[in-house]
Amino acid sequence: MKRVTNKELISIILINIGILAWAVYGWLLYNRRQTIINSEEPIQNYSVLEVHCRRRSSSSIVIEFNGKQYYVAVDRDKCIQFDPQKIKFFYDKERDEVYEESGLVVRNLVVAFIIYLCSCIWLSIVR
Repeated sequence: MKRVTNKELISIILINIGILAWAVYGWLLYNRRQTIINSEEPIQNYSVLEVHCRRRSSSSIVIEFNGKQYYVAVDRDKCIQFDPQKIKFFYDKERDEVYEESGLVVRNLVVAFIIYLCSCIWLSIVR
């Protein structure tokens, strides 16, 4: 088995720290959005400017709210059968962003933490 140099080990540790930071950031964002969804009412006074439904990449809707345009990511299924009465948008005052209630799903966070655990295993193997 090949011996790992200190430079390679440090780069693996930095990658591991980056993946953990990415996963924690995703969790904090998800938690914040869930708090807003549970504590506030969906926005009502918006107008839909454009609807972009795509097959492979993410779909989005451009809305105007409070005199400003926002690109909001939505599920492809909701985009194809677009009905403004069924989609709930929420506004985050601190970050000045609008998002749809299913904009950040838990499965993305699970994938991030699985990647982090795999990087931890990779780190322990190369040591």
